[in-house]
Amino acid sequence: MKYIGVKEAAKKWGISDRRVRILCEEGRIEGAIKLEWSWTIPQDSPKPFDGRTMRPFKNNSVRLGSIDILTLEKLRDENKDIDRLSDKMKALRVDNLTLALSLSHEKYDKKVIEHILSGKVYSSYSLEKHLLYSNFISLLTSIKKDNLPWDSKRVLELHRSYLQGIDDINSASFRDGFSDIKSLTGDSLKVVYQMETIFMQFEREWKSINEIFKAVLMFGQIMMIKPFESHNEDFALLLMLCMLESSGYILPSFDSDMCDEINAALTLALRRGSYQDLARIVERSLIKSYHTIHV
Repeated sequence: MKYIGVKEAAKKWGISDRRVRILCEEGRIEGAIKLEWSWTIPQDSPKPFDGRTMRPFKNNSVRLGSIDILTLEKLRDENKDIDRLSDKMKALRVDNLTLALSLSHEKYDKKVIEHILSGKVYSSYSLEKHLLYSNFISLLTSIKKDNLPWDSKRVLELHRSYLQGIDDINSASFRDGFSDIKSLTGDSLKVVYQMETIFMQFEREWKSINEIFKAVLMFGQIMMIKPFESHNEDFALLLMLCMLESSGYILPSFDSDMCDEINAALTLALRRGSYQDLARIVERSLIKSYHTIHV
């Protein structure tokens, strides 16, 4: 990887040297490294957005409500050594995949999904479907508990992994053209600003909220903003599930029958900013999952 200095970055982005140093100090330039008194910056690092530009896109009307965090944390801690490769956990993953497909209005056959995941090939199903099913389950199986932030870089990496092997892998990134923001216009520019604002709020205003609410918020925002041209809804659910698992929780007991209920809760969240119903669905489904694995 090639690196450049502050002066070169300032010239490249059309801002002052002092502004570049401030952005480095604030941690807003990806990969910037301080060497004694100077900063070195990856040559391909994108120009950070001006917070003043993103201000109109800030979501100040979010209402989270309340869920039984203590019970959920207790269940998580008591079951931290659960066998995540058990048949019951595998069944939970398939059920979540059926919900993801339902949210995306995809037609599917649960038995066929199970056969595809076991290695069989169905000529009546496209290669894309075979890959999506396998990638969805593979990502849920491989996610580990960690304290890493779910920033734009990590979300995009997950999205690329989800669409691995699919032709439109590069067609849906809200970061497309990010390094040349002047080339973006209209809805594309709005989506970029909306997504960057969301990540800024996660890093700042929403930093201290519970992990479950963060996952629910991310799901709702992806469903609302629609930053991905294809597979937006199923990826939004996958992202929420991965955020929950990285926080140490198991998968909620979701399935396709819950599609209408979740859509109704999403409508309330998107119209009124209230995530109470959606959070309670996740709470109820998590508790059900922990009880199910012990039956």
